[in-house]
Amino acid sequence: MKRRQFLKNSLAIGLGSTLIPRWIHPLLAQSEALRAKAQNRILVILNLGGGNDGLNTIIPYEDDAYYNLRPNIAIPQNELLPITNTLGFHPAMSFFMDIWNRGNMAIIQNVGYDNQNLSHFRSTDIWRSASDFNENVTTGWVGRYLESQYSDYIENPPEEPIALQQGSTDGLLMTGDTGVPGVIIDDPSIFYALVNETYESEYNNDPPETAGGDELGFVRQIDNNSFAYAGVIQAAAEAGQNTVEYPNNSVGLQLSIVAKLLSGGMYTPIFLTHQYGYDTHANQPNNHQNLLSAMSRSIATFLQDIENQGMKDRVLLLTTSEFGRRPFENGSTGTDHGAAAPQFLFGSKVNGGIYGSNPNMTEFDNNENLLHEFDFRQLYATILSEWFDLPYSDIENILFHSFETFPIIDNRFPLNSDPSRKEGLMGIPKDYTLSNAYPNPFNPVTRLTYGVKKNSLVDIRVFDMKGREVLHPVHDIKPAGYYRLSLNSQSLASGNYSVVMKAGSTLRKTKITVVK
Repeated sequence: MKRRQFLKNSLAIGLGSTLIPRWIHPLLAQSEALRAKAQNRILVILNLGGGNDGLNTIIPYEDDAYYNLRPNIAIPQNELLPITNTLGFHPAMSFFMDIWNRGNMAIIQNVGYDNQNLSHFRSTDIWRSASDFNENVTTGWVGRYLESQYSDYIENPPEEPIALQQGSTDGLLMTGDTGVPGVIIDDPSIFYALVNETYESEYNNDPPETAGGDELGFVRQIDNNSFAYAGVIQAAAEAGQNTVEYPNNSVGLQLSIVAKLLSGGMYTPIFLTHQYGYDTHANQPNNHQNLLSAMSRSIATFLQDIENQGMKDRVLLLTTSEFGRRPFENGSTGTDHGAAAPQFLFGSKVNGGIYGSNPNMTEFDNNENLLHEFDFRQLYATILSEWFDLPYSDIENILFHSFETFPIIDNRFPLNSDPSRKEGLMGIPKDYTLSNAYPNPFNPVTRLTYGVKKNSLVDIRVFDMKGREVLHPVHDIKPAGYYRLSLNSQSLASGNYSVVMKAGSTLRKTKITVVK
């Protein structure tokens, strides 16, 4: 077996455990290097497992179709919490009102991806791997990001864990090409006990000086690197504090641990947390209310805690969920697996507000589900770019494509490592690229990004399914860089079209769909 594959297998086995031996590597890297690479900033991801019902979370209360499609489970107008003239919070989310009013919460509407897969497992894999719907990728976008920044984490592990995941044994999100560059804890309550008491384990003998001994030493190094951080975690837990009382639920417990470790001085760029139960096929009104109450109260408490401790400008919290629910209720006062749904971003550096359109309640996809407006990977690209200050060329390698970003994060970096940003571009691609269109299907406008690796004549045309040219938006010599292209459906009939880009000797294609 090749050592690289052996490494991946060893880490996959090791990180499924909940026991973290105390071990201090004699060649630990300086904490300052870890902080510098991620701009001393922190991302907390909260996954709402099961598929959150976006329509009963951010409620389009002025749309009669919402109430017609959901006669038994729609939230009455006199109970919801209005946030705009057309949208309101579920009443269980009252804990968000102050955050919303302060402009520290962004709602990104209609998030999904092309050809939504309605399987929990497959769709979750797509979100975690950041892959296209028809690709099977065995690494996660967080793992690829971490490996791109800390490529020597095995031989020279940072002083503090570069990622920490609670509440799930699924390691795909943190899996990279060489293993899992972080710590995974599948039970937050066990982890809570571990960070509050000392656990020691060490190897008391040297491996023999044989071929087998070399491999044994290698296994020990992998094990040690995988579980190196109990001492650091315990020290941070002992030094840290929570300034507020968290709700007694799983997500509250996980977020309290994050805040306590940060308060204790531990710097970890990415924390992954989970809340389960959003697969609301039956009895949704009661179950969904309890979930949203626990989620919103826990997030609000966490944000207050980090603000009290002077850390509010360093932390973002992003929600994810594998899909939304169908626009219409089922026969069990619930909803079945759907497609697009809103996601949330919280933080003092967030430009709060609504991003995107209200859900379209009259036009659906082929499965009678809501149409998506934004690809979920646009959120990842925005965070990697605007929060962690990653050059666009690196982001494209991590996400496999270039994606439009949102103007959603304040305090952009004045001395960015990618100087082309000052010109409104996105760096220099390694090849000619043509992104998927977003939104897609669309009406009236969709957007694409194309990349030019060197000064070239770029020709972009749009053809209908009979091969007839219907648009010719680009025919020009372009310097190396990325460019944005908007396509308007005004002159197009409903249907499928091909966008064809020719640059140099390279041909790139993507499909768009107009829905009128």
